[in-house]
Amino acid sequence: MPRYAPSMSAKPLILVMDDDPDMRALLERLLSGAGYEVATAESAESARASVAKRRPALVLADINLPGASGIDFAAALRDDPQLARLPLIYVTAHEADEELALKTLGYPLLSKPVVPKELLALVKQQLRR
Repeated sequence: MPRYAPSMSAKPLILVMDDDPDMRALLERLLSGAGYEVATAESAESARASVAKRRPALVLADINLPGASGIDFAAALRDDPQLARLPLIYVTAHEADEELALKTLGYPLLSKPVVPKELLALVKQQLRR
């Protein structure tokens, strides 16, 4: 399987996918303040277009979105040999439970409201894999 090759810019590009404009703005502010380049998408469809065009190093994906969910988006990534290794973190208001854990395809979950230190630590961890 080919290895996923993100965009080679000075700063790692992180794609934030959330239908809530306030959450997108908050995550963008936290990540850009930590030195990352950030792109945003309000839906799985716009996120797919952004991934194809810009090749982020990591995706932060809300689970509940209108249309395709974050879980659907992650499954589509896994089904694409070119994108199967793209790291992803779910950012969700859902409580982690056994049923949700089975649906997340092994990607880590970060609960809302986001704790900045936890977010940045998890981002660093996922970018190192």
